[in-house]
Amino acid sequence: MDDVVAAVINYNTAALTRRCTRSLVEAGVARILVLDNASAIEDFRRLAQDHAREVAVEVIRSEINLGFAQGSNSLIDRALREPSCARVLLVNSDATVEASGLRACLEEMRAGEVDLMGGRMLKPGSDTVDSLGIALYKSLLASNRKSTGDAYLGPTGGFAVYSRRFLEEARRLHGYVFDPAYFCYAEDTDLCIRARLLDARVGYTDAVVAYHEGQGSSAGEYNDFILYHGIRNSIWMAAKSIPAAVIVTHLPWVILLHGGIVLRHTLQGRWRTLWRLYRDAFRGLPAVLRARSKIQATRRIDSRAFRAFIDRQFYETRFLEGAVRDLMPGERK
Repeated sequence: MDDVVAAVINYNTAALTRRCTRSLVEAGVARILVLDNASAIEDFRRLAQDHAREVAVEVIRSEINLGFAQGSNSLIDRALREPSCARVLLVNSDATVEASGLRACLEEMRAGEVDLMGGRMLKPGSDTVDSLGIALYKSLLASNRKSTGDAYLGPTGGFAVYSRRFLEEARRLHGYVFDPAYFCYAEDTDLCIRARLLDARVGYTDAVVAYHEGQGSSAGEYNDFILYHGIRNSIWMAAKSIPAAVIVTHLPWVILLHGGIVLRHTLQGRWRTLWRLYRDAFRGLPAVLRARSKIQATRRIDSRAFRAFIDRQFYETRFLEGAVRDLMPGERK
């Protein structure tokens, strides 16, 4: 795996990151870049100490939190400066790579000249699906794909392999790989949509490629930070990257979705976060629309072709069931 450079971001997850890098080394990845994203100094010192004698791993410290999007961009830029790098493997710090699955993923990627590749991610110590990539639903909100029967948009940022060719083209045409304005959440969906618009080759293997804890940097909780960035960025993603004809035909579902979001989280007492996220989403639209003109001008497929990547379901079933429970008076605390 000398042509693959792995990229991992650490944010106060030194123990998990060490477990992740150990799995990458054991899988045969010869070059691993770890960005410490302004973690607490104790966490960074532990991270540096844990990797002090690991020749395959380079630890880089950022004194400011760049977020997942710009942090990943900085690692990708560093990886592509190495002439031997043909592919960049992006892995969440709270994931461990399965060696056989990674080999299968890379073999299929090389054989099919695939530009973006993902695979089956499970919860640790179980057969429970964590993610089979990203599904974009007809409400134009994305989530983790849970079934191979659901439409496949592309790989999640928790585990994804990108070709040098695609990464360099995205930077040339769009100015970046991940949109740095997003900070974190939905940046991988945005990238997959832009890849589909460029008619890039997107692949998936059903081999188990990783075991993923999930939300390791946020204590595994769905909090206001996730709500704010997830919904704000999803609005920007749709406004920037989804073809206009698709937005128009899906608009009733989009309105229904956001009505449900407002109702659910208002009842949970998160109205201040809702106000802030929608305010900031609309404030950011002028910049988003300027970026949109560049993305739509460079796309290589039409709206009809793009619709094939949208799932027929309104949204992911598990989340819908949870939302309905939250709206039931007897279920609210």
